[in-house]
Amino acid sequence: MARKTTAKKAAAKKASKKAKKVASKKKAKQPAPDAPATAAVNSMLKPPPGGAAVRMYRIGHGDCFLIAFAGDNPDKPAYVLIDCGYKPGSPAKLKPPTKVADIGANILETTGGFVDVAIVTHEHQDHVNGLTSTNFPDLKVGKVWFAWTENPDDDIANQLRKKFKDRLLGLIDERANLMGLGNNDAAGTLDWYLEFELGEEAENYNGLAHAAAGGKDPAKSANKVAMKYLRECAPGDPEYLYPHEKIRPIPGANGARAFVLGPPRDINKIDDLDPIGDENFGHEMAAAGAGGAPAGPTTSPFPRRHALPLDQAFTDDKFGEFFESRYGSSPVPEPGDGKEISSNAVWRRMTADDAMDAGALALAMNNATNNASLVLAFELSKNGKVLLFVGDAQAGNWRSWTDGEFDDGGKKVTATDLLERTVLYKVGHHGSHNATLKGKLGSGRANLAVMAKGDSTTEFVAMITAVEAWAHQKPKPDWNHPLPAIKQALVEKAGGRVLQTDSNLPTGPVGAGAAGWQEFISRVTETPLYFDLIIEA
Repeated sequence: MARKTTAKKAAAKKASKKAKKVASKKKAKQPAPDAPATAAVNSMLKPPPGGAAVRMYRIGHGDCFLIAFAGDNPDKPAYVLIDCGYKPGSPAKLKPPTKVADIGANILETTGGFVDVAIVTHEHQDHVNGLTSTNFPDLKVGKVWFAWTENPDDDIANQLRKKFKDRLLGLIDERANLMGLGNNDAAGTLDWYLEFELGEEAENYNGLAHAAAGGKDPAKSANKVAMKYLRECAPGDPEYLYPHEKIRPIPGANGARAFVLGPPRDINKIDDLDPIGDENFGHEMAAAGAGGAPAGPTTSPFPRRHALPLDQAFTDDKFGEFFESRYGSSPVPEPGDGKEISSNAVWRRMTADDAMDAGALALAMNNATNNASLVLAFELSKNGKVLLFVGDAQAGNWRSWTDGEFDDGGKKVTATDLLERTVLYKVGHHGSHNATLKGKLGSGRANLAVMAKGDSTTEFVAMITAVEAWAHQKPKPDWNHPLPAIKQALVEKAGGRVLQTDSNLPTGPVGAGAAGWQEFISRVTETPLYFDLIIEA
């Protein structure tokens, strides 16, 4: 009897110790309110000495990255947040689904509520709509970095803004025209593109002719509000980054630097959207250009100074009245029998059959915003490994990277040099056809073939921010994100080391990737909310 009692006491004591141990572990995950922030967060996203840790959030069909660079203070990494946005409905397509509020909470917990640098690559819904006070209460930011295209004092940026505004207002009006014609399908196609630009549904937004009194102002769209909120999280004005201007140290980091490659300071190059020749991965749109336009940098045989884009015709200061009265929505009297047909006859007007043209214009506007993406190559140390983040940059942006060089204390650093040292590539625009150029070695232009040469070859990793189950239902034809040919090329180049938002950690190497596979797996952590990748110096 005594033996049984002793045994029971021992078992109870053991169970009590185990419970306390479990409780202690659980408690350790929630630091005391007065604990130093660095002590609480370093174990969550801690870079190796001289290296970096990259967290790719599974936010849905969109981008959200947190990079921890080794800091000046070994106990305090330098945190860089790049974008935070998603297409509505896409997080629910993940298994399990994710919530942007949980991602915001994780970023705040990981960083202790302070991000050294917050970056927005471009003003699209799937890159900014998560940046709200609800998702990031009390967020503090040291510096905010935007592309030069956001600079209110830049003349070229102001030209781009006027052009974009005119297109946007014209397409909002065109949507109303199509709805009036009963062509809801065509109007719905415009909605997909307008939602990217506005950050919310286009219904009831002001154009120039429709909803002018009671509608919403595009200048106060959800995207604009998100950008404004981020600016207000930091003291002072944002910094506007220019390509090839200078090499930027990462605030708080120990040696890490940023090289700005794009967007180009050339409106023609921002309008240059599609791959040509050996840059092309074979997508059918690349052959004809987006919306059926000819491929390449020029879509008209006439110089730009002699051309007036269709989407700007009705709002042009000099010719807008002419186009509106003859081809727009002004009243058209029916001519009597035997009378001459008027110059603004109904047959000149927009009809439901013209919806494809409006869709092409909307796609072109959407792509031009993508092509104005801020492109950054982060170098961990001088002449060291490079992390390449391209936003949604497309062909013209890529081609411009080699138009200039960087002066590094008397030594020239080129885009080709940075690409050759790249060990991480954030794949452009969810893997779409015109946001990764195929190319050849020795072409003198930026392309996938140039990336990851020498020692970088066995470490190269690609990250694709795509949710295929969502992309394939939008719009008609569906968005082929990622393009299978690009995905396959990345898998082969990386030896299988490709991480995609909606996919599990790859199960095995491909081709030459077998040699370093276990080392790669040891550097990756997968959770339902994110992938972490550790990059040694």
